Amino acid sequence: MCFCVDTFAEERKNNPQDTIIVTADRNEKTVWDSSVSVSAINRDDIEKQNGDSVVEALRDIPGIEITDNALAGRKQIMIRGEAPSRILMLIDGQEVTYHRSGHGSSAGVLIDMESVERIEVIKGPHSVLYGSQAIGGVVNFITRKGSKNGSPINGDMKFIYNQSTDGFTEMGTVNGSIDGIFDYRISGTYAENNDRKAYQGKLHNTDFGNNSLSSWFGLNLDKHKLGISLDRYKLDTKTYTDKDDNSPQVKEFWVKLPKLQREKVGLFYDYEANGNFLKKLHYDAYAQKLNRQFRNHVVVSPAPIMNVTTNTATDDEQKTYGMTLQSDFELRKDMNLITGMQYQQDNVDQDSHNVVVSKMPSPKASYTQHKYLTNKWQQSSISLFGQNDWAITDDISWNIGARQYWVQSKLKKGHTTINKVPVIGATSSNHKIDGKKKDHDNNFVVSSGLTYSGIENTQLRASFAQGYVYPTLSHLYAVTSAASQTIYGNANLKAEKSNNYEIGLRYNNNQWLIDGAIYFSDAKDYITQMNCNGSAICDGTSGRNYTYYGNANKAKTHGLELSIEYLELPVTPYLKGNYLHRKIETETYTTHDTGNPRFTGNAGIKHTAYFDKFDIDSDLFMRFATKATQRSDSSVYHYSGWSTLNLSATTSFGLDRQYHIGINLNNILNKNYRTAYESIPAAKFHAIISASMKF
Repeated sequence: MCFCVDTFAEERKNNPQDTIIVTADRNEKTVWDSSVSVSAINRDDIEKQNGDSVVEALRDIPGIEITDNALAGRKQIMIRGEAPSRILMLIDGQEVTYHRSGHGSSAGVLIDMESVERIEVIKGPHSVLYGSQAIGGVVNFITRKGSKNGSPINGDMKFIYNQSTDGFTEMGTVNGSIDGIFDYRISGTYAENNDRKAYQGKLHNTDFGNNSLSSWFGLNLDKHKLGISLDRYKLDTKTYTDKDDNSPQVKEFWVKLPKLQREKVGLFYDYEANGNFLKKLHYDAYAQKLNRQFRNHVVVSPAPIMNVTTNTATDDEQKTYGMTLQSDFELRKDMNLITGMQYQQDNVDQDSHNVVVSKMPSPKASYTQHKYLTNKWQQSSISLFGQNDWAITDDISWNIGARQYWVQSKLKKGHTTINKVPVIGATSSNHKIDGKKKDHDNNFVVSSGLTYSGIENTQLRASFAQGYVYPTLSHLYAVTSAASQTIYGNANLKAEKSNNYEIGLRYNNNQWLIDGAIYFSDAKDYITQMNCNGSAICDGTSGRNYTYYGNANKAKTHGLELSIEYLELPVTPYLKGNYLHRKIETETYTTHDTGNPRFTGNAGIKHTAYFDKFDIDSDLFMRFATKATQRSDSSVYHYSGWSTLNLSATTSFGLDRQYHIGINLNNILNKNYRTAYESIPAAKFHAIISASMKF
């Protein structure tokens, strides 16, 4: 193929290791200079992304898994085998907490791709700088601000069609900067996706939709920068359930989330002091509200003349208030110090109505029962943190950090009313008021990192960090019922903790681009579900359908991540992969079969061709994962290995390459598979087509 290189080729050449990041050390630093494993996805990469969520841009980063976890469209992030509940999600450095998700899961990625400028992923625990929930890592979505070229008005729009769901997504943005003083952005997204088309046919209850509106307004006054962000994201989805041949008595089952909505107001202030000692001051505060509507329907018929129908409707509202104050100091030319404090308060209100209609052969045994629950919980935390960076020599840099936490959880109000109306006999009523509870915890964690650049074209790194995840309010106080299962909270839970070690290497000689890491994690007090067996925590209930949260698990994880690109050919071959080995220890068993594939990754060939009138980006690649087994004390699940062939291509044209047409061909060989972390079968061979423009 004959092609010519022009100015667009020079503009688009970039090295991902030169990307400036802010998340790893709460300060600007390149990926190359970071002492931890970090990946950054910039706006150009996001614009090429045609998936149903911005988080799809992270799918091929070694060590990261993206899953819907039965709820199509509610994306979950796993890092190095750690569950989504142990991954801290930030938007512009501000936390997205969630206290009403199921065990091991999170609220999901409730942000659209149109409003995101860059995604930074820090793998491993970073509780020192960012607080609880960060045992697995930190994902920071940094939003777009004003125009990059200083124009008073810019904009873009994009349309995506997904053949696997017959789904459409529309998005658009208007942004600009006026006289270098005022900048603004307004973005919106709307998406509707129908049932997924898989190898088995259309998958019922995999349709979903989302819409969002977000904005940014900023002022730049000499050394002062002020900003306000406003955003809202709404998702509606359902749970996909496969027919269970082992439970023929279950005749109907579905779970719906007709509303999962996040609304937020964020305030930001930065002062560039540039003094001899004080360099920067940063302050931010935010108010965030998450609303969830949960609906569950199940019909159980153990015999033709026996039928039990259960319907549950739960409405939750979580209001979060948070603030961060940070100061950057230069102690001397080769030493910088960051200090700060964080405060956060989560308030959860829950109202639930459960209706059971039991029809038995005998009218005396038939009844209708109404159960009403109302709860108010609160969790507050305050912490102090600091990190010192010291350039010991031109080639050696060392950092050490620490954080002190104080956490308080409260059960402020709770009551349960049960009204039972038998077909024959008198109505009975029971009312229970939960006593107020208050729980405290405090913890001190440290981290340290070292880099060495004394070898040509090479950066060596090593780090140690402690992780800390405090139980959510649901873990502590909630009694959660869905279908025939009931899970009891446990106010005696301890925080999950881990010690983590990592060594890594980055290499770039303009021919080979390599980034690799070896990591080890030793975690204890992992929260898991345990059988009630008449425990007082469960109000004396027993049976396999009644469990409670307890600190029973230990986990040891070690692995190897590797990313390699060869740059000297007309095309760029690459390989990205992760080796993961994990051991879980409980009171009753120990296993290496933890449901994690030993090897996952992708390999391919990418190329960019530059012509006079247009450019073409193409990427032919294979994704793969080996088989996995998940074992517990009562069950074993086996997951097959899989691989898929995929092609992505985008053409850019126009005087400023402002028009783009993209096509993705996914699962070209039409494989029938599902990942080890997913209950929804993957889509069969399908195309995704996009068209976008900038102005």
